[in-house]
Amino acid sequence: MSLSDKAREFIKLFIPKQKKFHKDKKSRELFNVQGFSMVFGHNYQNNSEFADLDFSEMPRDLSDLDKIYIAEETDNYFTPNIFLGNNYDRSGGSRKHAHKCTWVQDLFIDIDGTAGITDPTQAKEVLYQALQDLGIPKPTALIHTSTNTDVHLQVHWLIDPLWVYDNRKGTVNNGELLSWHYNVMSALVELLQEQLPDWEFDTTKSTDISTYARLPYSYNQKTGQLVEVLDLQDRRWTLDDGWVTNLLKRNYENNKQKEYIKINTDIKLLEHPQIQVLLQGVSEGYRNYSQYAIALACKHDGLSQGEAIKVLLEQNNKCSPKERKSKVIGVLKSAYRGDKGLSSKIVAQLVSDIIGQEVKPDYSLFAACKEGIKVKPKAKKGIYTPKQVMIQLVIKEALELIRKGVEVLPSSKEMAQLVGVSPSSLKKVWSDIIKILKNLGLQLDNSAHYHHKYIILDRAKELLKRAKPHTINLEVLKSLIKAFKDEKYIMKLLKVMPKEDLESFIKFVANSPP
Repeated sequence: MSLSDKAREFIKLFIPKQKKFHKDKKSRELFNVQGFSMVFGHNYQNNSEFADLDFSEMPRDLSDLDKIYIAEETDNYFTPNIFLGNNYDRSGGSRKHAHKCTWVQDLFIDIDGTAGITDPTQAKEVLYQALQDLGIPKPTALIHTSTNTDVHLQVHWLIDPLWVYDNRKGTVNNGELLSWHYNVMSALVELLQEQLPDWEFDTTKSTDISTYARLPYSYNQKTGQLVEVLDLQDRRWTLDDGWVTNLLKRNYENNKQKEYIKINTDIKLLEHPQIQVLLQGVSEGYRNYSQYAIALACKHDGLSQGEAIKVLLEQNNKCSPKERKSKVIGVLKSAYRGDKGLSSKIVAQLVSDIIGQEVKPDYSLFAACKEGIKVKPKAKKGIYTPKQVMIQLVIKEALELIRKGVEVLPSSKEMAQLVGVSPSSLKKVWSDIIKILKNLGLQLDNSAHYHHKYIILDRAKELLKRAKPHTINLEVLKSLIKAFKDEKYIMKLLKVMPKEDLESFIKFVANSPP
């Protein structure tokens, strides 16, 4: 087989064949690849003969990946996650951006150093021993990208795809899914860093859903070495796997202990390379935030508003087309009036688009207007829970409360605290839960003006007394409801699940597009 043939075989692993958690049976059995792409990158800078060509980006539809070829004179990259297809992105800009990512499917670790290990096999053994000690399985793919003083590796754990492009009119909480990915990857890198303290892990690249990975069977132009596959297995994991949920729990526990983020403010932001790019002028669509970023940089560097407006207007004259002077002044006043810092991710994204090459976020830019940044404690939203699991949890808790003799059903907010779910998410399905409880035969009434709380009638309490006291048995409930000759009971209300299963972070994936 040629190198291109081997690369195509490898890439097939990254094309989802099915989606385990999906509302549509057909999608569970066969993943629809139409409308989606994988982005390939070619970096010519490390080859002196082609350095003038710089970096090129080539999105390929998933249905067209059998036509990819290895370019032996360049560094070859691919995106492990999936992006908008060629017929669905007409923006003309770079495809490889987080806001154009549609499916997240890879837990990816980039290892830039292995503490002097020069043998790839030895590095693999050390890594696998660390993973075993941590209770983490061997990855889908382990790639040796080069040996440059020591071994460099890239690690892939493929998962059931997560739809993150939009919220599908409220049916998908893509914000929660993106947060989940970031938290899991942060915890994974932290664990490995603790286990292998002398190894070098690229946290920024590992937590970026739009990141590139080196394409196996291509040549690393820095060293001339072939990028090789050290280990490979055709396997994916889902979010109910114990090792994945443990990573998430670890991240939440660690974040509770972090009160301050220390920022290096001993820098001149106007001299920062990324701000310098913005100072050279930008095109329409990039002006507003670039000028806001420059204004914040001026503020951080101690310029007066009079001095800062000169800097901004000079930059504006280089923009094509120029922005209205009044609007530029408004941007300046907003920056000097507020207390926000720069978004290093947005600045990096702007610069990447402008120069046509990926630029990593530099978090020192966040120092603008900030001496130190206190992290506000987050509201207790609870771990994200899918709709059906949430309904099961709440109904189980409601039945237990009724059995104990409570007079009033807790409000949705109180119930969210009891079962550990997000109050806002529970509020969306609260009416469904009330309907289920009514249909089951637990006749509830809110006519007594208890601030919209439901009064639990004696009939419901009597019905539950007949069930065994130590458990809620659905079969017993169904037979009791039949005895009461209630025609509105639900035959399939919920499964009786072990407590540990209900409390674990399971079935995370929300509804996905058809």
